Amino acid sequence: IKNEPPFVYNGEANIITFKKWVRETRNWKNCARLTSGQTLNLIGKYLGSQAYRFYERDVLDLDKKYSMTQFFEELFDYVFPLDFRMQQRQKFFECKQEVKHTVKDYLRRLRDLADTAGDIRERDVVLQFW
Repeated sequence: IKNEPPFVYNGEANIITFKKWVRETRNWKNCARLTSGQTLNLIGKYLGSQAYRFYERDVLDLDKKYSMTQFFEELFDYVFPLDFRMQQRQKFFECKQEVKHTVKDYLRRLRDLADTAGDIRERDVVLQFW
């Protein structure tokens, strides 16, 4: 199995793109058996634009020592709006099943919104679903 590195993440505030990049980065790190420090030293190759500016400032210039989780959280906070989670929470509570979507699609949408809002429990998902 070839260990493919992650795609270049440019810092767009798109949660699906961000989560995909984080997942690919974690898989790359684990398959290559890299330490967190090694991964953080190499990850700049897979960042562009706004995301690279964060990396250059916080990781390279300030020489901050991050765990991978801390790095991902700080990068998230840098590229997403301050009220992103609040926006997701509002979208969750306003979410309705549209005629063109199946029940499974509606439930998947609710779970995605709950996941990105961060403080919505499974019980809330069930209540909103009904």
